Amino acid sequence: MIKKLKYCIVAVVFSMGVLVPLTAYAAVNNVSYDFKHMVAVNGKMNATKGTLSGSVSVSNWGKDSSFSVKLFEHRVILNDISKGGTYFSPTGNKKFSYSVTKGKSYCAEFWKNQNGKYISGKASFSY
Repeated sequence: MIKKLKYCIVAVVFSMGVLVPLTAYAAVNNVSYDFKHMVAVNGKMNATKGTLSGSVSVSNWGKDSSFSVKLFEHRVILNDISKGGTYFSPTGNKKFSYSVTKGKSYCAEFWKNQNGKYISGKASFSY
C-alpha cells in the first residue's frame, strides 16, 4: 500500500512538472470592453512565444466607425510603445498579431478617434 502511494505521489509531482509549464504556452487573456476614448487591458501579458495574437468581436459600435489595439512593452513607471495599433472597422479585420520578444511583458490598450462615442465587445489575446 505504501509503495502504491509513493508511485502516486511521484506521478502527481511529475504530471505537475510537465503540465504547469505547458499551460504557460497556452496563456489567454479574455477582455470585455465598453469605452468612449481609451481603455487599458487589465494586467500584463508575459510573452511565452514570439507572437502575441488575438481576435476582436464587436457587439455595438456605438456610432463610432473605428478603433485600434495598441501594444506596449510593460514598464514599472511608464509603458514604452512597442508596436503601432491594429486598426479595426465594422467590416474590417477581426484578428491581430504582433511580433514580441519571448520573456518580456506587454500590455495593450484600445483607442478610438472620436470622444463621446462608445464601442463595446470582446477581445482575446493569446501569448
